[in-house]
Amino acid sequence: MLPTDCGDRPASGLNRVCFFHNSFFQAARGFLAGLFMITITAAILTGGLGVRPASAADEVARAEAWFNSLDTLEARFTQVASDGSYAEGNFYLRRPHRSRFEFDDPVPLVLITSNSWIHVDEKDQQKVTSYPVSETPIAAMLSDPVRLTGSHFVTSSGSSDGIVQITLDQPDGEAAGRLVLEFTEKPFELRRWLVTDANGITTSVLLSNIVKGRPLAATLFVPTDYPDKFDK
Repeated sequence: MLPTDCGDRPASGLNRVCFFHNSFFQAARGFLAGLFMITITAAILTGGLGVRPASAADEVARAEAWFNSLDTLEARFTQVASDGSYAEGNFYLRRPHRSRFEFDDPVPLVLITSNSWIHVDEKDQQKVTSYPVSETPIAAMLSDPVRLTGSHFVTSSGSSDGIVQITLDQPDGEAAGRLVLEFTEKPFELRRWLVTDANGITTSVLLSNIVKGRPLAATLFVPTDYPDKFDK
C-alpha cells in the first residue's frame, strides 16, 4: 500500500516529497476506479477562478493534440503544496510513457516512469521502490495517445487572461481528487498542473525554461541498479 499521510511519517520515499503523496490521491486499494476527481461546479469555473466558459471539446482536443505532438520535452519545475512544502528540479519527458523528475538538493530523490511503473529512486538510501504508474495523475499525460476524456472522470475546460484550463475530476470514493492542466494560449503550451487530493491538499507544479524536441538519452529513464535494494 502506498502512503496516505505526508506530514506524520519519516522523511523518506514518497513521504519526503508531498507532490507524489498528493498525486497518488490517497493511494490505497484500487485507487483508480476512475482517474482524478472532485465534483467541479459552475461557481468554481465561472466565479472562484475567474474562468470564462469555453468550448470544452475544442480546448480538450487542442490539449490532447499538443501532448500527442510531443517527442521530447525538458524543463525546470517548481513544486509548491498548500501544506507548505516546496521543491525544485529538472523534468524530462520522452513520449510515450517516459518521464523523469530530478529534485534539487537537499532532496536526494529521482522519480522515473516507464510504461508500467513509477520508480522512486532514493539516492541517500540507495534504494528504488516501484509502484504502478496507472495509480498516478501523470499517467494521463504519458499515455499513447493522450486522451483527456473518459467514462470514469469528468472533464471540463475554460479560459481566462491567456490561460486555458483543462480539469479532470473524480467526485467521490477513495480516489476522489482533481487534476488541472494549465496551458498558455500563445504559444499553446503546458505551463502548470495542479493536483488536489481528497483531503483538500493542492500541489502545483510550474514548468519553466521549456525545451522541446531535443534528443534525450535513454539512460535518463532507467532507475539506478542498486545491488539487492530494488523493491517492487
